Amino acid sequence: MKTGDLVKWTFAKTSSTFNVNNEFRLGILLQEEAAPRQSWTILLHDGETVHADVTEIEVINEER
Repeated sequence: MKTGDLVKWTFAKTSSTFNVNNEFRLGILLQEEAAPRQSWTILLHDGETVHADVTEIEVINEER
């Protein structure tokens, strides 16, 4: 993963309580965060930014 990658972000991917329908949003990786390790700030398609754990992120298309 690197800055500029197009990603699919799924909050609470494995939760049976918080995201029962396994809904996701598309976004662009903005920057890797220092803590927790392997987390990223993502710019979502609607302009919102979120701090996401690596387990919630799936790369769709890598920036070249």
